[in-house]
This record gives sequence, C-alpha cells and structure tokens, in this order.
Amino acid sequence: MKKVLKLIEERKQEFAQLPLFQYMQDKSIHPLQRLAWAPCATPFAIGFGHLNKYDFRKEPTEDPIQKIINRHTYEDDHHWIWLLEDLKKLGFDKTMKFSDAIKFYWGDETYKTRQVCHQIALHTFQQEPIIVLAAIEAIEATGNVALALTAEVANELQQITNKSYRYFGQHHFCVETGHATGTEEVEQILENIELTDKQRDKAFKIVEKVFEVFSESVHEMMAYAMNHPVGEKNQELPNKMSMTFV
Repeated sequence: MKKVLKLIEERKQEFAQLPLFQYMQDKSIHPLQRLAWAPCATPFAIGFGHLNKYDFRKEPTEDPIQKIINRHTYEDDHHWIWLLEDLKKLGFDKTMKFSDAIKFYWGDETYKTRQVCHQIALHTFQQEPIIVLAAIEAIEATGNVALALTAEVANELQQITNKSYRYFGQHHFCVETGHATGTEEVEQILENIELTDKQRDKAFKIVEKVFEVFSESVHEMMAYAMNHPVGEKNQELPNKMSMTFV
C-alpha cells in the first residue's frame, strides 16, 4: 500500500497547482469572488453524501478494511448540509429561482462536477474494500488541498461579514485530515497493508481516475468563476476590501 500512498501524494502535489487554487490565493481579488464557484460544488457535495451512505458503506461486515471504510462514511455523509448553510450566507440563495436552480444543477456548467461521484461509484462498484479505500484516500487528498485554501478565503471573508462558514471554513478543513477518518493511526495501518500485484494495479487505476475526475471538475469551477463575477449576481459585495474582477 505504500506505493499507492506515494502515488496519491504525487498526484496531490500536481492537483494543488491547478489554476483555481492559484486564483483562490490571489488576495487582489475579493474573497467572495474567489468563492464565486461555490454553487458548482452542490452536485458533488450532495452526491458525495450519497456515495458514502449508499455505495461505500457496507453493513454488517467482519472485514477489517470495510470497517475502516464504514466508520469513515459516517463522518463524510452529511457535509452537504454545511454547504447549503454557506451558500445562504454567501448570498447565493438570492440569485436563482427554483426552476433556474434545477437548470443550473443539471446544466452544462456543472456537468463535469456531476460526473465526479458517478464515475467514482462506477469504478468502485463491487471492488474489494482495499480498492475502495484507495479511492477514499485519493478523494481525501483532493479535499485536503481544496479545503486548506477555502479555509483561508473563508477566514478573510469572515473578517468582513462577521459570519462563519462551516463548509468552506476552518470547521470543515479540521475534520478533513487527508486520510480516512474514524480509525486511530489509520496512516500506519494503511502503510502496513500488503497488496498483491493485481490489487496494486487496480488501486493505481482508481487513484488516477479519482484525480482525473476531480481535476476536470476544478477546471469547470474555474471557468464558472471567470464567467460569473459575483457583482453581477444581484449581490452586494462587502466594500471593506478593494477587489478586482479578472
């Protein structure tokens, strides 16, 4: 499993260089604009809850790896609630009628993001638990990259609005360790797992697929942020900081 974890770390470092993450670090841009892509996360966040609850979780089980997965799913299956809270606080509730929201949710601008959970479910379907756990480790690595940056942006925004943000802020980042949660010393447990050549090949493939679909989603979110300045969404941008739309 050490080789799989090494691959995940390599792909994580590459993932961290994607344009959206560079954009989010540009403090010449208002923090709300740096989260302009937030509504696009909805298909993933809700789908991810379902992925954990209905696909990854297998109960009852005596398999020790599946037990690790199950414990982890109970941490990750409800984070979408935090997203809905943050979208309201960020002002995105005011930008769409329900019918328009449905069109957006199922429209071209969120197509790649809708595919994330679908593709992960497809490629982990009926796989043995260790392969599913490899996918989870890759997913957690992508989340660790994104949430480390959103936490910084949310903190800047909190200084302006006096509002806390559970999904994009420090709260979410603190529970996303970059590894499966709910099991003590899980990193050591993972490193000690010996894989067969066949298992390792499958794990490599699922890791590559996870980073592929998340990268496509992040590119999609970047395009959305560029095409949808927050100031054009009938929201009043806080004016305590200078801002630049690019």
